[in-house]
Amino acid sequence: NWFASIVRKPRSLPRMDFELGIPDECRTMVVVPTLLTGQRRIAEIMEGLELRYLANRDPNLWFGLLTDFGDADQERVEGDDALLELAAGGIDELNGKYGDGAHERFLLFHRPRLYNPQEGCWMGRERKRGKIEDFNALLCGPLGDRFSRIVGDASQLSSIRYVITLDTDTDLPWGAGWRLVGAAAHPLN
Repeated sequence: NWFASIVRKPRSLPRMDFELGIPDECRTMVVVPTLLTGQRRIAEIMEGLELRYLANRDPNLWFGLLTDFGDADQERVEGDDALLELAAGGIDELNGKYGDGAHERFLLFHRPRLYNPQEGCWMGRERKRGKIEDFNALLCGPLGDRFSRIVGDASQLSSIRYVITLDTDTDLPWGAGWRLVGAAAHPLN
């Protein structure tokens, strides 16, 4: 990276000015792929999702979690249901707290474990990359069975044009949402 930055200087991408709001035709979903591993972790994930929303309030910006359980020796493990209910409750709580009455801003997309013979265990298909692939497929077609549970108002998914993917430890500072969408929407990009 250091060598590449010396050889080729970075340049700014052209972007549309969406500071006053992301237009309807550029609706965007911010997704965070993550594992449901414990109560404390779920609380941290919910807090992070709420902070990203508070820094990027826009009527055309949605926030979602793409979740799996951790790898296991069997498809279902004791405590899985409780963790999923805790995460679903967190999404419901955020929607209740920040809902505008028309649309729910927060969603949860949970995938079941599948047996992976190469790994010799039950796990989410392709881990993080698989979550993103499954979510993109969901945006492009019918709900199907890629996700075993969806929490929140999924009726708006067909209108999503862009997806911003963040790691659980990545912030979305104030205004970064509309700036990223503005760069994605610019015709030269």
